[in-house]
Amino acid sequence: MTLYKQLVAWMTAVFLILMISVFAIEFRNTQTFLENQQRSEVNNTINTVGLALAPYLEDEDKVAAESVINALFDGSYYSAVRLTLFTTNEEVVRVYPVRIDTVPEWFTQLHLFRTISENRIITSGWLQLAEVEIVTHPGYAYQQLWNALIQLAITFFVVICLGTVTIAFVVKRALSPLQQIIIKMKEVANNNFENNLPKPKTKDLEAVIDGINSMSAQIAQSFQSQAKEAEKLRDKVYLDPISGLGNRTFFMGQLTNWLAESSKGGVALFKVNFINKVYEQDGYEAGDALVRELSDLLKATLPASNVILTRINSSEFGFIFPNIEEDELKLAAENIVVYTQDIKGDPTATAPIDAELGVVFNETRKTTTEILSLADNALTLAHSNPQMPFGFIADESEHELMGKQQWKAFVDEAINEHLFQFTLQLATTPNGTVFHQEVFSAIEKDEQRYSANQYLFALEQLNETTYFDQFVIRTMIERVSSGEITQPVAINLSNRSVDNPSFVRWLTTTLKKHKSIAPLFHFEIQESAFIENEDHTALLCNVIRSSGAEFGVDNFGRNFESLEYIKLFRPNYVKLDYLFTHQLDDEKQRYILASISRTAQNLGITTIASRVENKEQLDLLAEHNVDVFQGFFINEKVEGI
Repeated sequence: MTLYKQLVAWMTAVFLILMISVFAIEFRNTQTFLENQQRSEVNNTINTVGLALAPYLEDEDKVAAESVINALFDGSYYSAVRLTLFTTNEEVVRVYPVRIDTVPEWFTQLHLFRTISENRIITSGWLQLAEVEIVTHPGYAYQQLWNALIQLAITFFVVICLGTVTIAFVVKRALSPLQQIIIKMKEVANNNFENNLPKPKTKDLEAVIDGINSMSAQIAQSFQSQAKEAEKLRDKVYLDPISGLGNRTFFMGQLTNWLAESSKGGVALFKVNFINKVYEQDGYEAGDALVRELSDLLKATLPASNVILTRINSSEFGFIFPNIEEDELKLAAENIVVYTQDIKGDPTATAPIDAELGVVFNETRKTTTEILSLADNALTLAHSNPQMPFGFIADESEHELMGKQQWKAFVDEAINEHLFQFTLQLATTPNGTVFHQEVFSAIEKDEQRYSANQYLFALEQLNETTYFDQFVIRTMIERVSSGEITQPVAINLSNRSVDNPSFVRWLTTTLKKHKSIAPLFHFEIQESAFIENEDHTALLCNVIRSSGAEFGVDNFGRNFESLEYIKLFRPNYVKLDYLFTHQLDDEKQRYILASISRTAQNLGITTIASRVENKEQLDLLAEHNVDVFQGFFINEKVEGI
């Protein structure tokens, strides 16, 4: 029970006791008054009877005496009258049955009033003529007391109601600063330090409010400092300060990640020789300005948001084009050359730009050494053939050419023919508790398996990923509802779905229909959506949270933006980018991992590392503030238990 309810209950109880005491005293006083009044009326009545009967008794007129008695007592609240004549020893008795219909019978059976009888000898001088006796009936007293009781009860009820409301209002107002403190402490427990408490009118609580505000501000400042420290460490290791792009270390990390995930797409090395000349001839300021100009133009004009653009050294840029088709890769390479010619001020795009671009299109698994060797060969090819806009090397393996529309039709067929296969990869804590299972999809047809990386990129380019996300969600809902899946499942949402209002409405309706199982669904949203499309992402996150489901950030820390966005969105978990969870033998890498993870943990957000391959990696990650682990090693470990 809350303090407010306790205070109201106890104060109401004390007030009720006081009111009951007043009620009992008033009731008892009314009863005593009516009883005394009844006794007084009996005395007055018997005196009146004696005076009225005396003349008739002297004349021994019995008939007249009876007439007087009838006249005085008919219709009165007396139960009996007896007149005894001394001269003849005759008695005149009158009995009057009295019934009070306006008083409940149970009330009269409480015997609150005694029957009063009074007798008196009627005399004439020294001569005793007769004796008269009157017996009262308490019906009138009961009627008066019952009416008084009703009035007291109504007054009592009104006063109790008004008193209770007044007590509740006064206590609530007095405790309003305390209620604000409770709300604030809940916010602090949820790592929300934004709003300060107003000054209370209660002087005793001023010090408490000031202390809480000060504590909240210090914690918020601590989080901001931690986030800025993590950003500085990340930028120092992975960011080129001149161009604002990733540096060589970042390029190698993303290249390793891309080759491990899909390997399909393109890699390009762009050696811009005229930048070195500007550095030599015009100085560092002019050279840096040219680098920034070229970097901004390339970032603004590259074909897709998932293209990774880096500056490898002073005059060389590296590009990674995940899941791009060969013809689109060639078009992107041509655009890079044209944009660079714009920087040189050649509107005809015909003058040589003193730069070489080597491009590799790849579809098979390769190591970083192999892919970089091909890129160097393509760069050499561009250098030896200056008449060519760029050097191009395609994957030597034979590959089936399938356009975007063909992939779309293939996915439609797979949905209709139930060709999709779903696998669940566990994410667990160090002690083996399952946090969730991430859903991975693939198409199996004619004994051939097509991974998600092969068709999702085509769907994204056609803006058709939303219906695929809906298909996956519906499938998982069916399996959870049937009991086939009993643990939380994580479903990746595409950026197209995040900013699609119709998808948000559909998800709202779907989760409402399945509210009982909604807590078993985790939705993973790319970090780029939180940074580039804040409003739509916030709407989707509110829908997910209000339904009872959870959401997390995928590739956390990949974008060179402020990490403080997680303070605004408060995801349930973040999945660290692979850039921070590999090469842990490097002390700088471990320090950055610990700092990035601590930034999330300071807000009570669970941190997840993916692609955990062995126990040594798991132990190192656990030592550096990682809470949950996911990868083939985790699946093998669980299956072996």
